[in-house]
Amino acid sequence: MKRIFSLILLGCLLYVTAACSPDSSAASSVSAKPAETTSASAETTTQTTPANTPTSIPTAKPTGITLANYPRVDGSTATIPLAIGLMQSITGCSEADAESATNFSMTDPSYYALAKGDADLLLVYEAAPATRADLDVDLTMDVREIGLDALVFIVNADNPVESLTADQIRGIYSGTIKNWKDVGGKDEEIVAFQRPELSGSQTLMLELMMKDTQMVAPSKEILAESMADVIDDIASYDNSANAIGYSVYYYAKNMYTQPDLKFIAVDGVLPSNDSINSGEYGYSHPFYGILPLSPTPEASLILDWLLTPDGQKLIEDCGYVPILRK
Repeated sequence: MKRIFSLILLGCLLYVTAACSPDSSAASSVSAKPAETTSASAETTTQTTPANTPTSIPTAKPTGITLANYPRVDGSTATIPLAIGLMQSITGCSEADAESATNFSMTDPSYYALAKGDADLLLVYEAAPATRADLDVDLTMDVREIGLDALVFIVNADNPVESLTADQIRGIYSGTIKNWKDVGGKDEEIVAFQRPELSGSQTLMLELMMKDTQMVAPSKEILAESMADVIDDIASYDNSANAIGYSVYYYAKNMYTQPDLKFIAVDGVLPSNDSINSGEYGYSHPFYGILPLSPTPEASLILDWLLTPDGQKLIEDCGYVPILRK
C-alpha cells in the first residue's frame, strides 16, 4: 500500500484536492500526454437517473457520517482517488485524514474482504470469474454500477502505429502476430506485456478483448505484477518502441502517467472521457459500488447517494466517467 499511495501523491495529489474536495464547485482535469481528455458536462449528465438507482432514496448528501462511523471501504487501485474524494465530501475531513483512513487491498482481495465482513463497501472493478464463482457474487452481494472505465492499450510514443483493430490485438496476444510490420509498424518484434490472472485489468482483457481467444502464456519477463509495473515496463523496456501493454483508462490517464507513452486507438477510436461516456469507444466497462446483503446504514446511504445526480457529479469531478450517459 505504501507504493500505491506514493503513486497517488506523485500523480494526482493536486487533482484529488482540487476536484474532489467538499468545497469544489467545478470539475478539474489533469492533462496527460497519451490522450486528449474531454470531461462530460454536468448539466447534460444529470437529466436521468440510472436504472439501478432505488427510486425512494433521498438525493441530499448523507448527514451524520463522520470519520468515527464512516464505513470500511475497500476496492481497486484505480478507485482509491474516488474513495479519498468521497470521504472528504461526506465527512468534511482533510485530504490527509482521508488518505490515512483509506487502505485498499485491490480488486479480487477486496471481494473476499467484503464476504468475510472485513469491509462494508467496495468501490471496485469486476472480479475474476474464479472469484465471482467462489463467492457467488450475484447472489451474496448488492452490486451496483456507479461509473465507467475502459480497457486501454499503451505503447511508446516513438511507435508509429496509432491504431489497431480488435482482431490485430487478439492476434498479438494470442501469438499469431509477432512483428509490428504486420500491423503497419516497423520491422521489430512485438513485446506484449500481460497482467496476472487475479487482477482487474486482466479480467477486463479476457472479457472485453480476448473473449474465446486463448492468450499466449506469458514469460516472467512480460508479466507485470502491478498496474504501475506494466506502465514502467513499457516505458523502460530495452527497445521500448516495440512494447505494448494494457491497463484501465483512469489509472493510466490520471494516476500514473508516463510522458513517453501514448494510448493506441482501437478500431480507429481513442479512449477519452467523451468516447467512453458515449459508448463510441467499444471497450468500456462499469465499475461498481458493492454492499453486503445486510449493509450498515452508513454504507447503504453513501452508495445510494453515489447514484444520485450529485453523487455522479462527484464521480465526474474526481475524473471518472459517470454511469449516466449523455
